[in-house]
Amino acid sequence: MGALSVTNSFTAGAKIVASQMNTNFTDVVTWATTTPTLSTSGSATTVSGSLTVTEAATFSDMIYLRGTATGSQKIQFEGATDNTYETTLAVTDPTADRTITFPDATGTVALTTTTIPTSLIDAKGDLIAGTADDTAGRLAVGTNNYVLTADSGESTGLKWAAAADPTWENANNVLTNSVFN
Repeated sequence: MGALSVTNSFTAGAKIVASQMNTNFTDVVTWATTTPTLSTSGSATTVSGSLTVTEAATFSDMIYLRGTATGSQKIQFEGATDNTYETTLAVTDPTADRTITFPDATGTVALTTTTIPTSLIDAKGDLIAGTADDTAGRLAVGTNNYVLTADSGESTGLKWAAAADPTWENANNVLTNSVFN
């Protein structure tokens, strides 16, 4: 892009004449005819093509992304190193209006692959147990007076079972299988 051919200079307290600004704005539109293309219609300005902002950009109200191809609506963060790795914020094609609100707090946003869903808990007393590598499962609340017992044949490796009757090992005078109330 070349330099602007129309330049307006103003001094403190001088009146800004609309015709001067219109001439300057028309020149800006002409100047930006390559990539990106800048056009106006009423109070809207449209930029088509690629627009690179190397300084801070301030937007009031809302940023609206519209795309027709699946996955075309996204925000990408490059990071400090300009390479082939980026973090992309994307959404699926919505089927209704949705709002995601971030809390007024500092922390890390948990991903669905790193949290145990609350839907796993169905009742008071349910337990969460590992069922495989990085996989959680639910063990439903047991029956009153039953005890939690290890059982490798169960999907969680655990089960509820009736407490066994205490027995004496006569050779060592040791009480086994005992539950004291």
